[in-house]
Amino acid sequence: MTLIELTPGESGIINGIRGDSHLQNRLVELGLLTGIEVRMVKQAPFKGPVEIKYRDSYLSIRWKDARQIELK
Repeated sequence: MTLIELTPGESGIINGIRGDSHLQNRLVELGLLTGIEVRMVKQAPFKGPVEIKYRDSYLSIRWKDARQIELK
């Protein structure tokens, strides 16, 4: 399951990040680490950005980047 498969209000735990090392490094620097619980806040239509909440932070990321985040 990936992050984009969550509906608003649902949560999941990060299991890993696919993609190139640049994307992985960027997301890790933002605090998206394996084992962190994330909650989908909202998704923009037509593969627009998604807003997530993790720890005490809100983050909007591109749809194609969110698709690379695998959840348990």
